[in-house]
Amino acid sequence: MRTTRFFPIIAALILLAVTSCRKETSVEGPGFLGGTFMATIDGSQWIAADTQKSATIVGGLINLTGISADKQQISITLNDTLPGTYKLTQQSTSIAVYGNIDSSNTLAFTTNQGKDSTQAGGTVTVINIDAIKQTITGTFSFTVFRDVDGKQKTITDGVFYQLPYTSSLPPSNSGDTMTADIDGQHWAAKSILSSSLSNVLVLNGSFLNGTQSVSLLMPQNIQVGGPYTLDYTTFTYYGFYSPQISGGFASNSGHLTILLNDAANKRIRGNFDFHAADPTGQSTETHQLTNGFFSVGYQ
Repeated sequence: MRTTRFFPIIAALILLAVTSCRKETSVEGPGFLGGTFMATIDGSQWIAADTQKSATIVGGLINLTGISADKQQISITLNDTLPGTYKLTQQSTSIAVYGNIDSSNTLAFTTNQGKDSTQAGGTVTVINIDAIKQTITGTFSFTVFRDVDGKQKTITDGVFYQLPYTSSLPPSNSGDTMTADIDGQHWAAKSILSSSLSNVLVLNGSFLNGTQSVSLLMPQNIQVGGPYTLDYTTFTYYGFYSPQISGGFASNSGHLTILLNDAANKRIRGNFDFHAADPTGQSTETHQLTNGFFSVGYQ
């Protein structure tokens, strides 16, 4: 399985920030300071809710994320930070993800699933990045596919107009913690983010520039106890470690123990350890994460 099925998906799910914005329909000039993020999904209009759209330009990547009032989410991650047209294919490191947060199906639709462009793929065009106002404008159109059941979503007429972006990850909330020993060296996350999509909970800790990133994926309704085996091939419980911004190493063995999952107060706590290797098998480099601990709030 390719590396591109791991890091970009996680990036798209976790890089969520809240910005204040308004709805509009034209890329030519909405006139609202908060920006707009909208598209057509299978013929029906989709508009990201006022408090649920964001953009980041961090560590060589652009990420756009929006969630509509009916809990449909679109996330786009691009592998550069310049204006231009980005192709989304099964092989590209740029990716788009669609999912329904309230769906019982835990797997998302993406542009890098499927076998060819008839099933998934498309383009995203970044028209302008205003470094003074820190806004980004562009268009997108693509098809996303889900291998597990062969279903497809067609997303057209996509627009993000003067969407405010941030250029660093937000610092952790005072009550959130994620620590581990990575290859024998103590590591503590400076930025901790969480995201849930279709009952999949992703926790991510990193430095503020996005490096030294550790991600854990698990069902949102995971039960207290364990240990659960961290194995990326199951796509149910796994860890991911990325020393730099792109690429990374997925858990091929390891353990996750849940100490608390308080659904009412939206807080999860646990321990983890895993051995991380290149999931493509192209590199022999490996990393060992031990003594991992997290206590994180989630939405």
